[in-house]
Order: sequence, then structure tokens, then C-alpha cells
Amino acid sequence: MADNALHELSAAYALDALDATDARAYERHLAHCERCQGELALLTAGAVALAFAAPEAEPPPELRTRILTAVHDERPNVVQLRPRLRPSLRWSPVRAFAVAASVAAVGLGVWAAVLHHQLDRSHGALQTVAVQGASGSVVVGPSGQGTLVLAGLAAPPAGKTYEAWVIDDGRAEPAGVFAGGKTVVVHLLRHVPHGAIVGVTVERAGGAQQPSSTPFITSARV
Repeated sequence: MADNALHELSAAYALDALDATDARAYERHLAHCERCQGELALLTAGAVALAFAAPEAEPPPELRTRILTAVHDERPNVVQLRPRLRPSLRWSPVRAFAVAASVAAVGLGVWAAVLHHQLDRSHGALQTVAVQGASGSVVVGPSGQGTLVLAGLAAPPAGKTYEAWVIDDGRAEPAGVFAGGKTVVVHLLRHVPHGAIVGVTVERAGGAQQPSSTPFITSARV
């Protein structure tokens, strides 16, 4: 699949809507594409925020009247069925699933379009910095909110966890614990100030208040 096509899969990947072949292709592409790393970070966070972003809308008072009038003006097209045929009116599980899948597809398209519009408006305000020690990057927004995106990170040892740190002026602040995976998106719990770096260490399960070792993954300075 061409890179131009892979760029368009971020929204579907965030919803886990890709088949296994496309998902693997996208993950290989994600490991070296800063654009998609930034988009995936925003889409993952936006999936939740978008549900609460739109205010409730009251339908206009005349809507009910228009609907009833339209229904009344429609030519009757009801055909009486013999009683023995009535069970066929029930939806089969296959038919219900097909309709649900169609609705989901439409919803995905609308959701992706809205979020990509938000990305177009905000992309210029994002800063993406590379990391060393793994494939990925750190995406930082205009207010210092940061997201760490990593690809192909093996699971930590038993009884251990990965922990992210925001390191500024020699002081490390814990920013979240996480496990490994094909694609890891960590929304940092600490803002990332200008000149700081983001690091990752292996800590005991539950995390620590200070790093127990030198970070094995580090970002460039923001």
C-alpha cells in the first residue's frame, strides 16, 4: 500500500477498524512517519473529547408538524400479509448485523471527517520531536500537553512496568505508567515545558516517584 494511502488510515486505526493486513501495514508506516504519529495521538484523545464537544440541539418546533404532514401525504403502500407470512417480517441476525455495520461505517466517516478538520486547524501548533532508543516520537501541543507515541515496544519484564518522565532542568517528574505493544500512545500526565525532554524507564509494577535507572528511551529537547 502506498504511503499516501496509509496516511488516511489514522482514524480507522484509532477506532480499531482495520483488518489485520492493513493494521500491520499501518503500524510499519507509523514507526517512521511523524505526521501519522501526531495525528494518531490527537485522534485517540479526540475520540473521547468529541463525544462531549457538541452542545445538545433542540429540534425546531415545526419539525414534528412537517414530519406528520409528509407521512399523511404519502401514498399508502401497505400490503396485507397472510398470517402465516408475518414471521418473515422479523429481522434475521444477519440482516440486523448488516444494517448495524452500515450505520457504523457512516459514523466512522463523519467522525473521521470532523477530527481531520480539527487536525488541519491545529497541526501548525503541534511540535513533534524524535526519540532515541525506540521507534516513535513525542507530540507536544501549544499548552505543553504531551503525547508519547511508540511502535513495536516489547512487554516489560514480569512484575515491572514502563514509566514515562518529564525531565526539566535535571528534575524528573512521573508522567504515567504503561505496557508495551505494537503501537503505544501515552498521554503524559505532566505538561512538557520548553527545553524539557521525555524519558522512559523500567520500574516496579505501579511505578515510582523517581527513576531507578537512566532512561533507555529519551526524546530530543522540546
